[in-house]
Parts: sequence; structure tokens; C-alpha cells
Amino acid sequence: MKCYTQLILCVFVLIFISCSENKTSDHSGHHVHVAPHGGELIELGEHGSGFNLELVLHEQGFLQIYVFDAHVENFVRISANSIELEIPGENNSSKTIICEPIEDPVTGETIGNTSLFTSTTRVLNDLPLQGTIRTLDIMEFTYENIEVNFSGSSKKETE
Repeated sequence: MKCYTQLILCVFVLIFISCSENKTSDHSGHHVHVAPHGGELIELGEHGSGFNLELVLHEQGFLQIYVFDAHVENFVRISANSIELEIPGENNSSKTIICEPIEDPVTGETIGNTSLFTSTTRVLNDLPLQGTIRTLDIMEFTYENIEVNFSGSSKKETE
């Protein structure tokens, strides 16, 4: 009997820790993922089977976009030449913020094989950012019309 109790306890423990330390529970009991750099997460695709983008305001005022797996545990390298964020303006005009791929010799990431993109211009005067990433290819998946609402404040700043 004692053996069965221990086995059941082990099963429950495994179930509750199955999604890693990058999650917490919200008030409804559902788990949520924590942005590793203190930014804001955008979930792409079905929860648990898609990807995540983390938007971070760099200390020098540039927008950084990190690409993560479904549970925000691992970086996902993609081959995109850029990530373009379209910001609607007045009188049917729009502004495009272009985020270019960043190389990192320490991790071996290169242009065409990276998980980090940084804007070519500072975005401080455009905050909060509300716009759309028209298309983004991650592996064999294509995501279209990704809605972006980025305040620019870091979760680390507000804690």
C-alpha cells in the first residue's frame, strides 16, 4: 500500500512540473510563461505547440525581438532577413519598424540562423507600439497578421 501511495505522489509531482520553471499560475489556475528578459510575450499558434516572441525595449531605446519555443524554454533560430512591424499612422499612412537579425559569435548565431532581431532605429518616441507583423516564417510554419501591443515597460522595472 505504501508503495502505491509513493507512486501516485511521484506521478502527481511529474504532472505539475511538466512545463518547466518558466511558468507560473495566473488567478484562474492556468499556467503562464515568464518572459526571460522581462519583456512582453506574444504567443504564436496553439498553446504548447507554437512559438513565442518576446519583445524587449533595449536600454538604448531599440526594440529587440527574441524567438522562443512553445514554452519559452529554448531560443528558436530562424532564417528571416528581418522582422517588420507595421505601425498605422494618421491619414492612412503607416510606419514600418524593421528589426534585423543579430549575430552572436558566442552562441554561433549568424545572419540567417538567429533567434534575436533588433530594430534599426530607436522606438522610444513610438511607444506604446501598436501594429502588425504581416508575416513571419518559423521553421515550416507561417504566421500572418501578428498583432503587437507593446508598452515598452520591462516586467523587471515594475517588480
